[in-house]
Amino acid sequence: MIKFKDSDCYPMKFDLLSLVAISDKLTFPMVWHEKYYLKKVIEIDKDSIFILGRSLELEEDND
Repeated sequence: MIKFKDSDCYPMKFDLLSLVAISDKLTFPMVWHEKYYLKKVIEIDKDSIFILGRSLELEEDND
């Protein structure tokens, strides 16, 4: 798995119920749907979860 430093990552907002419902496990760090690298949870509110991570599509564009 590609690993990024915290300085390479940024907060991303996900719908909490959708993320949990379509994920068989939420362990960090992880690559989610081959689209995002999710490093750690930084905030959870009643509807959303904010995760420090990075889009893997950005990496493909840099090649």
